Amino acid sequence: MCKAWRPLTPGTAVDVIAPAGAGCAPDTVEKVKILLQSWQLLPRISPNLFGDDLLCANTDENRFKQLTEALYNSESGAVWCLRGGYGCTRLMPELLKLKAPETNKLFIGFSDITTLHLFLQQKWYWQTLHGPSANQVAHRRIDFESIQEFRNVIFGKVHELVFSLYPLNDAANQTTLIRAPVVGGNLTLVQASLATPWQIETKDKILFLEEVNEAAYRIDRMLQHLQQSGILQHVKAVLFGDFVPGKKSNDIELIQCVLKHFAQAQSCPILHCLGIGHGEKNRSLPLATKAELALGTQQLMIKITG
Repeated sequence: MCKAWRPLTPGTAVDVIAPAGAGCAPDTVEKVKILLQSWQLLPRISPNLFGDDLLCANTDENRFKQLTEALYNSESGAVWCLRGGYGCTRLMPELLKLKAPETNKLFIGFSDITTLHLFLQQKWYWQTLHGPSANQVAHRRIDFESIQEFRNVIFGKVHELVFSLYPLNDAANQTTLIRAPVVGGNLTLVQASLATPWQIETKDKILFLEEVNEAAYRIDRMLQHLQQSGILQHVKAVLFGDFVPGKKSNDIELIQCVLKHFAQAQSCPILHCLGIGHGEKNRSLPLATKAELALGTQQLMIKITG
């Protein structure tokens, strides 16, 4: 069992880090500080959060240093990633050398941050939160309901989340109850984990996948890779979150057809779990904690055990 995080309380310090991409608006850090303070939390943000790098928010060395300082900081109760983008996989060789701290904390992010979720769950045995980025919340780039739910989750005001699902294959229409933790995240990063020391562990798990800015054929290729790699062989079920096409793409209908076509070729239950990912709605999804998937009523119930 992975260790549950402790809910935040007024006065808790929160480390805000940028372990992946750059590209935030100039006022983002200040907006994040104001947001956290309005929630009676204490922002802890390095003055050297950003630096010169070809692809990422800072050099590998600086991003790794800020990440490890946040993870090991005994005075903070949470680590919140500023945004996704690209760069977390570059930190993995050094991260894998570290030993887990004595106490765990709440870790929040999504998209490229999937890499760190997998590491923390599988190597340090932490429950983590697939949730909106600090950049999203500070700039209100997701809807009010998602922000309010996120706030209630991190402060321990809700103890269970319920998600409505839509079956995509015959196996998802049976009537049964599946008890298994949810793992996964961004499809590209789940695929990138294959054949690495941090490869996703899916046996007896519910696998969640979402994606953004990918063409339908590329999504199909990644799904085929997952199937042929064997990691879908022992999953309890697969949940597809939002698959958001690029702004210049008209692939939205084709992507949905690809997902359904793939689902119908699988023997495990596959369902849509909309409202999680890169859309205007981005609900919080606790990972590696107790979950019940009720086929028949098509609901996913996740216990928040922090």
